[in-house]
Amino acid sequence: MQKKHLFTDRLLAQMPSLRALKCFVTAARYENFTQAAEVLCVTQAAISRQIKDLEDSLEVALFDRSGRHISLTDAGRVLYNASYLSIMNIAETVEAVRRSGRAELIVCVSHTFSALWLTPRLSAFRKLYPDVRLNVMVTDHFMELDRLIDPDLIITKNPPRESEYDVERLFHDVVYPVCSPAFAQQHYRNRKLAALDLLGYPTLNLSPLGRTQVCEHVDWRVWRNWFQQGDGAERLIESEHLESNDYRLLVSQAEAGEGTLLGWHHLVHRQVEQGALVRPVEENLVFHDRYHYLVTHKNATGRPEYQLFRDWLVSEVKDMMATWRDGGEAAADPESTQTARAARAAL
Repeated sequence: MQKKHLFTDRLLAQMPSLRALKCFVTAARYENFTQAAEVLCVTQAAISRQIKDLEDSLEVALFDRSGRHISLTDAGRVLYNASYLSIMNIAETVEAVRRSGRAELIVCVSHTFSALWLTPRLSAFRKLYPDVRLNVMVTDHFMELDRLIDPDLIITKNPPRESEYDVERLFHDVVYPVCSPAFAQQHYRNRKLAALDLLGYPTLNLSPLGRTQVCEHVDWRVWRNWFQQGDGAERLIESEHLESNDYRLLVSQAEAGEGTLLGWHHLVHRQVEQGALVRPVEENLVFHDRYHYLVTHKNATGRPEYQLFRDWLVSEVKDMMATWRDGGEAAADPESTQTARAARAAL
């Protein structure tokens, strides 16, 4: 037994530093020292130094360095395959220990949803639940996080298929035109308009590169085709001044009176309620088969802070869908008041 302890102690003493292994694993994942430095928030020189020290201690080259490109050697691949899962397990355990006893949620949302839906509501949540700490991860490509961070919940139209997530529907899409009151007064002059009349005035358009922000191919040509009854002669007048791949910018330009924009209800309803935007026609497009989803990591479902956030989120969604004048399906009913009260008590 004593000899076994001595052997184990010797292995531990000869083991490289965790910092060096972390640098090595990150550089190996990206096959790029610069990108590894960005991920770990250190300099490229620091990454190079740690890997050089690791190679010197092992007396073997871990990377083939050919010009600007690097690749793992056979020895490097053996070390990477053995150390990657161990490093990630340590990282996840450290994160779990760090968060133990602290009510924190990691929430992943897109840039557009963050700016136009979540941000205006966060202060209300903070007032209701000041003990819950939110870590909001804003990205349009959450699947590319590649386990660098595991969100507790994701709000998205493209839910992952991995078994560790639970998926539930939040709300379906409603799209309708919006413009500023000044634009409506100048161009529409309070006239009763048909859906296709809007095409005779400047429109604001989301370019194809920006479609990922709303996850649907719905533009003014779709609007025209939806309501088309004639021979297709209605002409679409696009803004002579602006087209953008940034939906947030287009909302701001609509508020500034630059044209009429196709507005997703969940992204523009607050501006309509506040009078910054108006709906020049009653017509809308309703997509009962296109949803935003709440995606929850199964490790989070039993935590009281998650239950509080979910109940608050579903309540906000239900209120939002109630403002759509034509009605429609709201989100699933929130959990009972008793459940929310128990969650608050557990914090």
